[in-house]
This record gives sequence, C-alpha cells and structure tokens, in this order.
Amino acid sequence: MNNGTGKIAAQSYALLTIDVWDTLLRRRCHPDSVKLQVCRYVALNYAQHLHPENQDIWVLLRLRQQAEKELGDKSRQAGQDDEYRHREVYRRWLALAGLTPFPLNRETQEQLLLTLERVEMAQEKFVSYPDPTIAATLEHYPVSRRCFLSDFYLPAAAIQKLLAHHGLSHWAAEGVVSCEVGLNKRSGRLYQHLHQHFGVTPGQHLHVGDNAEADVRAAKRMGVVALHFQPRDEHEKRRQREASFHARADALQTASRDLLAIPPPFPCERQEIYDYGRKCSLLLIGFTTWVMERAVADQVKELYFFTREGEFFIEIYRRLVKWDWLGFSPPPASVLPVSRLATFAASLKNLSTTELMRLWNQYSTQSLGALLKSLGLEPVEFTEQAVRHGLELTRPITYPWQDTRIHAFLGDPEVSAEIEAHLKAKQGQLSTYLESMGLENVAGSVGIVDIGWRGTIQDNLARLLPSVALHGYYLGLNRFLNIQPENIRKEAFGPNLNKNNERGSLLDFVAPLEMLCNSPSGSVMGYEKGEHSIQAYRHTDEEENRIYDAYVRHFQAGVLDAVPFWVDFLRTHAYSSSEFRPLAMDIWSDIIQHPPPFLAQAYFQLNHNETFGMGGFSNKQRMLTTGEVMGAFVSKKQRTKLHEFLRENGWVPGLLACPDVDSTFRWVLGKFLWALSIRRWVRRRFFSSL
Repeated sequence: MNNGTGKIAAQSYALLTIDVWDTLLRRRCHPDSVKLQVCRYVALNYAQHLHPENQDIWVLLRLRQQAEKELGDKSRQAGQDDEYRHREVYRRWLALAGLTPFPLNRETQEQLLLTLERVEMAQEKFVSYPDPTIAATLEHYPVSRRCFLSDFYLPAAAIQKLLAHHGLSHWAAEGVVSCEVGLNKRSGRLYQHLHQHFGVTPGQHLHVGDNAEADVRAAKRMGVVALHFQPRDEHEKRRQREASFHARADALQTASRDLLAIPPPFPCERQEIYDYGRKCSLLLIGFTTWVMERAVADQVKELYFFTREGEFFIEIYRRLVKWDWLGFSPPPASVLPVSRLATFAASLKNLSTTELMRLWNQYSTQSLGALLKSLGLEPVEFTEQAVRHGLELTRPITYPWQDTRIHAFLGDPEVSAEIEAHLKAKQGQLSTYLESMGLENVAGSVGIVDIGWRGTIQDNLARLLPSVALHGYYLGLNRFLNIQPENIRKEAFGPNLNKNNERGSLLDFVAPLEMLCNSPSGSVMGYEKGEHSIQAYRHTDEEENRIYDAYVRHFQAGVLDAVPFWVDFLRTHAYSSSEFRPLAMDIWSDIIQHPPPFLAQAYFQLNHNETFGMGGFSNKQRMLTTGEVMGAFVSKKQRTKLHEFLRENGWVPGLLACPDVDSTFRWVLGKFLWALSIRRWVRRRFFSSL
C-alpha cells in the first residue's frame, strides 16, 4: 500500500485485531481535549464545592492525570500493567479536587460518576470520525475473526457504542480493552492474553494499528504479524491538532481566519457589513458563552435578557443551545422588556433628594424637565408649579440636589402628592409585570443579562425583589456610582472597573457597541394593562430603525451565522471563555479604535434615545465647522466648545473614520488631538511631580 501504510502479503489469518484510536476512529482534537470537556462539566456544575484553586479546568486536568498515574502505579505494583478503569479515575480525581468527602451522599456520588461517563462518551462521539482509508486497508485481509484491540480506560462496551455511532460495527463487532484485563499492548502481555482467550497462535494473528511501539514493535516481539497503519494525510492532521493543543491562542487566531474564508450560506445584501459581523463574532458569541458558563456555575434557575441589546444576545444564546455548545443543558432563558426609564420611578422608596441621588450621581447637571421625564412624567403638566418656584423646565441646573428651588419644588404638597401617587402606581405596574414574567419576590437565584455599563436596571429590580438573589452578567462594567443592593452580584466578561483598570479604555466609547447590538423593537417606556394582562409599551424611532435596517441587521446576521462554526471549534477543543477572552477584547478594541468607514457612517446618522437622564434624543449628526476646530488651537473658549462636542459625539475614532465628515475637518481634528496628546505626555513626563 502507499499513503504511509506498509504492505503485508495477503493471506488468511485466524484473527485480525484493529487498534481503535487513529486507526478505526480519529479525533478532531487532541485526546486531552475530551478530558478537558469533562473537567469543564465538573468546574461549572460543582464550582461551589471545589477548592478555589481547583476551579480552573487546566488544574482539574492535571489532577486527573495525577489520578491516572497513581492508579497505574498501583496496578503495576500488583503485578499488572499500568492500567486503570475510568470510574476508578473519576473517584480518585474527585477526591484530589476536593469533592471528597462528597457534599451529598454516596448514592449521589455514584450518580455523578455515571454522569461523567455520559459526558465523556458524548464528547467522544462529538469529536470522533471514521478514518477515511481504514476500510480499504482491511478489505485486503480475509480473516475468520475480527475484533478491536485498544489500550484505553473506557470499557469494550463504550468502544462498541462509538463504533456503532459511526457505522463501523461491521468491521469489529467485539473486542478487548486493556483496562478490563489490566494488561496492555505496550508490554505485549495483552497480545498473549488474546491468544489464550481466542485459542490462536501468534502466527495466525494479524494486528493493524498506528502506534510504532505498542501496535508494531511490541506485537512483533510476541510473534504477531503487525501492519503499521499511518496514512500520511490523516497523520499530518493529527500532528497539527496536537500542536494546536499546546498553542491554543494561535489556534483561535487561525480559526478566526478560517471562518472568514467560508462562503456565506446565502447571498448577502451588504456583504462587507455581514463579513464584519463574522469577523467580530467571537466577541459577542464569546460573551454569551461566558454568560452560559456563569449561569451554570451560579446555579441560577433562569436567565432574563434585558431589552434592547438582550434581544440580540438571546438569539445567540438560543443558537448556542441548539448547537449544544456546553454539551449539557444550561438554564432556560427569556427576554425581559425593561429600561432605565421603565424601572427607575418604580424603584424609588419616596420622592426625596436622597432617593434621587441615584439619578443625580450620574447626571449632575440636569434640567427639571429631564428629571420629570426620567420619572416617566410629562414636564408640561408641571409648568405652573415650576414657575411658582422660579424654575424653567428646560434650563440645566448644576448639582440640582443643592438647588433650593428644586428642594422647594419637590417639597410642594401639590407636586409631592402627584408624584408620590405616580411612583406608587409605577411600583404596582412593574411588580405585576415582573410576576407575569416569572419574577416573583420569593427566595431564589436568577440571572440577568445586559450589555452594561453600570447595571442600574438590575439595581432598580433588586429594590422590588429583595428576596431574590440577582446575578448580573455584563459585557462591561463602569465604576458604580451608587451603593449596591445587598441581593445583587455583578460580573463582566470584559472590563470591570470596580475590580481593576484592565482594558478600561474599552469603556471610553460604548455607544458604537450599543448600536451594533441594538434591536428594532424600540425602547420600553413603561407598563400598562392590556385586555387580559399587563404589557410593556415601547417607543420606536423610525430614523433609528432605518440605521438598523441599513447596517445593523447585516452585522448581526454575520454574527449569528458564525455560531455553528464557533460552537464546533470551541466545543471540539474544549475552550473555556477565559481562554478566548483576550482575543475577544482585541476585537472590541479594534471596533472602537479602528472602525471601518461604514460603521462610522452608520453611527453618525443615529438619533440616540437619551430620554432617561437627558430628557430627549441625542442627534449624532451635529457637527462643528473646520474653523471652529482650528480655533481650538489658540482659544480656550473654542477648546471648551470642542471638548463638549467630542463628549456629546461619543466616539472620536469614528469621527476620524467617517466618510461623510469633511476630509479637511477630519485632518484638522486629527492634528489637534495629536497636539493635545503630546501636550499631555509632556505634562506627565516633566511636570507630574510639581
């Protein structure tokens, strides 16, 4: 034969044995990736029972390898080869990981051992495939009896199931596995056992396998006729997979490039935007896989994805479930229509400056009209009362909690009575709505998912649901401005400035990501009684949805269509979210700092809803003139104006990349920002100690 397999003269043998791994079956991954998947199951489902240092899947893998060595040594000392059975390994492994004495009872422990076996078998089925050339090889050798022969820790019954799964039972319906007899091919003793068991002589036995030592040299020492099976193409793939296992970050980069080389499943209207969605897909799919991991580890009973970005995230989640990324069931998930506007008023205990500080800590300059809108009220209905206390509805007030007019307005009996009644009604509506969505104020643990950035909607709900432990999962978290309720916990896949400043610059410009993850269903404004139930009502902005239709939906389609690719790759190689987080953060940085022109173009056509806090929409199309930017080089007043423009604009790198912005304007602005950065560097370098 060619393709790397030696030739043996065709003759009749009494027994043909066939190695299993890399002969009958192959894996699309390194063998230890299968064990990593089992480690992931234990790490996620029993995180609360593991020592903190043992919650990492790589630590668990090393502990499993230690358990295998201990049991192998013990078997050798008893006069057998260094073999072990999988359940013995599991039991010792769990002890080394700190799960013994087991947190529950012995019966439960035995049930866990069976579960681990099912998880491992499911992963073996997922990653394995028949060798494409073995059938042609075996056809050359007529024999009286064929069986598989494997050095393996799972029993023969498990091998039979794998072969049946891949339609290979006709080549080897029965077989012998080293763990069941305590002897292996490497020592040659398993061949001797086989000859006694089947009553054949070594010369009547032909063995086919890939391992030069165990399948060829050891077999020949025992007098067995051995065929070294090592097809060139498949062997090279195996070498590449083993190399990738030890260079997993590089393998992720390669997978990202491979994804972009795959033709889309259907013609795309905006191919460039669709491809950009695929290019950025690991960030958003990675975030959602992290959510899934955390939800399992935290043992939440259900996940609620907050509108609006959550409507996109839950589509990713559902596809991850459909394609079985975890390999076991995650918590159920549903969309929860909420917003800051729809939940803030309901969360207030009363109308007081103390309670309103939760709003003013973020919006330290705010008009009375913006305050009333943030409470879900119509400012025009309070015109007379505002005039009575010397207030204009639209004039911004700096530090409103210090303004005596605001104090007088809130203390006005007519105002306070109307607003207090409004707050009470809002509380009742939101509580009823949450109950209808399965969120009742009873002891339990649920998860919420949102894009970020401080988790104030979670704060609002926590005040209405004090008995519920609310676990918040976010793409990123900025520093909290308010005291956090006792019944919440917040975590982030990306930067979390409440823990450290790592990758904190990613939160400098968050509006572009919000746009890319947006939904066309509008912003939730509040809740009202329908014919049969209470329902969320929304405000939809036509211009905002025009941007969604022209740009965002194509980007999201690219992300969603990438889910099957990433599920297959990440599960096959048992990646955990911590491993692909660095690449995901690089993608995030690239979106913000180096946007493609069409992304910047879409952003600067936005009419962004800022009703909560600001009292209206923010028009991103407003621009300064080139002359005003040039004036910032010499005029402090113009610099202040430019800084205010850039702050409201929300995305400086996008401004510099937008093709709709005058090229001279972009050039002058770029030079100004460069000069500003040099000035800041000089101050830090030479005057920081002054």
